[in-house]
Amino acid sequence: MQPNPNYLKLAPKWEFARDAYEGTEAVKRGPRALDYLPMTKQELAEARELGRSRHYEIRRASASYENFFRPIVSDIAGFMQKNPPTVRFGAVSDSESPAEVRAIRWYGNRYNDGLAGLKQRLNFAQVLDGRYALLLDIVCGADGQNAQFSITEYPAPSVLDGETVPFSPDRPGAAEWILLDESDRVFDRTAKTWYRRPRYRVLGLDANREFYQTLLDRAPEEEWAALDLSRPPRESTRYPMFRGRRLHFIPMTVCNVNRLGFDVWEDPPYLDVAHLAVGNYQIDSFYKTALQNHASPTLVVANADRPDPNIALGGVIWPTSRGGLPITASLLETSGRGLAELRAAKEFTKGALRYTSVRDLLEGAGANSSAEAIKLRTSTGTAAVAAIDRTGARAIEEQLVYASIWAGASPHEAMDRITFEADTSYVVTELQLQTVSNFIAQNEQHQILSREALYRLLSKSLPGVLPTYEDNRRQLAEQQVR
Repeated sequence: MQPNPNYLKLAPKWEFARDAYEGTEAVKRGPRALDYLPMTKQELAEARELGRSRHYEIRRASASYENFFRPIVSDIAGFMQKNPPTVRFGAVSDSESPAEVRAIRWYGNRYNDGLAGLKQRLNFAQVLDGRYALLLDIVCGADGQNAQFSITEYPAPSVLDGETVPFSPDRPGAAEWILLDESDRVFDRTAKTWYRRPRYRVLGLDANREFYQTLLDRAPEEEWAALDLSRPPRESTRYPMFRGRRLHFIPMTVCNVNRLGFDVWEDPPYLDVAHLAVGNYQIDSFYKTALQNHASPTLVVANADRPDPNIALGGVIWPTSRGGLPITASLLETSGRGLAELRAAKEFTKGALRYTSVRDLLEGAGANSSAEAIKLRTSTGTAAVAAIDRTGARAIEEQLVYASIWAGASPHEAMDRITFEADTSYVVTELQLQTVSNFIAQNEQHQILSREALYRLLSKSLPGVLPTYEDNRRQLAEQQVR
């Protein structure tokens, strides 16, 4: 079961980014530790001769992995949750969409945390891996009743292969088939051991262009080779239905860094920062080894019997002359000239972060920066973040549109009703409260904006203070009653 060639190119990059994010345990002691800190020629020769390299083990143990990749990923993904998105299920009223579609906002996934939780996980995966997939599915109660929509999430390594066709208004989904890896670890109660259970899910369209799901778990390789995508086997195939209605497209959305689609393959957006972190770890291993060698001089004693091997620096040696020759003792020390170069290399590696990191931009670019400098750096630093955020919002909106179509709406009706829009106004507005008050007074005369639009403008100048427009109107009504 060979994955897509593009998948094979990106899989090592996903592993690299995830290990760099996880930190010291994965980088220094994980299955790919030797890739992140390769042996030198001398260490390789020692390992071949003795079965292990003591010098390499010391160098790896003394090195520090400074994980400046994790806070960057976490900060960027978290920053996209700063402003709540705009969610609408109708052009005029949310009641235009069925209750099952609207329920996705509050529930709608295995974690029961609604669209807010979904957006957080989606944005995080976009920043870390650059890819995440969403599948609209139907879940029912034990009796097969009370069908509800649920969005199933698939990380980048789980979407193995697929085939797409040109988009058309009559067929919103552009995939002909998708192969998903759902392999997991299962506990065998008889043997009392855990084992990996291979399990794959095929999403396809049969000869009647109806959406189905087929599981491959008995002999996946053989089942996949024998599978006719247009005529799936009945015993392992399910046709998801909502109110007796089947779909004629595959309701899966593959979200990438700044574009949607299975056939879009993008590198993790901040992979360079992960490489800098691992590169700094490699330089630090040589720097710490050099420090140890420089700080631990070797005692040289000539023309004397061998001294006590347990003697330590700071102790006293009473050597016995050999052959009456004069005894000499000295300390052999390494030059410290290379230490400055290694230290400079570490600083250069960290300094390169200023070209890739947006963490300081998201936090304000420093208290001593001028207003223009902050505005320039923040606007450029958040441009890429806003693009990622908008793409993630489009992915969630597409899933809601699919749910609306499945509930009976036409594609055009669904797209008119459903809105899920990210608020990317990350740059703090410079409007002062007095300026807003003056504008409100002018608006009373010239009627430029509606009251709701004015209220939103006021909310932007006082973030986190004012309630929603509807809640504010309700509170005003309650005050009048009192």
